[in-house]
Amino acid sequence: MQTYDVMMNDFNITSGGSINENLDGDLTPTEPWTWKNAGSKIIGFVSSSVIPMIPGLIAGGMLKVALLLIVTFIDSNFATSSSYLLLSAIADAPFYFMPIFVAYGAANKLGATPIYAMASAAILLHGSFIGLVTAVDPITLFGISVRLLSYGTSLLPALLIAILAYYVEKFLNKIIPNIFKGIFVGMGTIFVAGSLGFIILGPLGNMIGQGIASLFMFLEGTVGPIAVGFLAAALPWMVMAGMHTALAPFMTQLLTNPGYDAMIRPAFLLHNMAEGGAVIGVTARTKDKAKRGGFLSIAIGCIVAGVKDKTVIKLPIICL
Repeated sequence: MQTYDVMMNDFNITSGGSINENLDGDLTPTEPWTWKNAGSKIIGFVSSSVIPMIPGLIAGGMLKVALLLIVTFIDSNFATSSSYLLLSAIADAPFYFMPIFVAYGAANKLGATPIYAMASAAILLHGSFIGLVTAVDPITLFGISVRLLSYGTSLLPALLIAILAYYVEKFLNKIIPNIFKGIFVGMGTIFVAGSLGFIILGPLGNMIGQGIASLFMFLEGTVGPIAVGFLAAALPWMVMAGMHTALAPFMTQLLTNPGYDAMIRPAFLLHNMAEGGAVIGVTARTKDKAKRGGFLSIAIGCIVAGVKDKTVIKLPIICL
């Protein structure tokens, strides 16, 4: 408002007064946090933070598949070439720099300044820290021991750091005068979030991630096929309710540790194939030629590209 007042004064502009209009009257108020909705809000936040980077992970994964096919079926010597090494680096980049992408998604969801969260998470991947992890020599920060962990391809440490960066930035914006905000808010945010990321949030996120991975590996080892079948059967209704996005964080964590997903993605594949097959059956039985072409395109999209929304929403539920 200070800049506004100065401009009005210097250029002799007359204010038109305030407009008595409530533009937000029809907006739904934010639902407050309660014990009942805490779980859904947390999963919704994590999903919203992770989903923006999923296309990048898919792109990197598909490039990995292409390289594997070349080495397996075309030229096995290609694996020792510099071209293969560079292309592998391109394919690995979306996974290795996952902490930065997660921090960006979380900051956007929270309404924070993304670059502060991204910079705070990026320190976990800094070459100097990676060198210390490799050397395995004990290190401290302000006299506090720092655990030497590798955070490349990690999810939860960056998510926790982004949340802390949001609150630190919010606090500093309240206490620092406007004239100094451009200098000290960003510096203070990355200093606090980065330091606590090394000491507390990084190890804590790593521990939680390992716990989640252990749980899924236990389920896979005990009731794996049954669990996959139940999840695949539930997915059509989860898609209709928009609940399937809640599985994205768990799938991403499994890709981080242990490095593969033997439950969620197989369930998605099975349910895509089943829905696509059901639509092909409807296509074969319908006598309407116009609908037949549309149904066939939906089936192909579902089976080949995993575009299943039209299958469970546009078509009757009997098609399942």
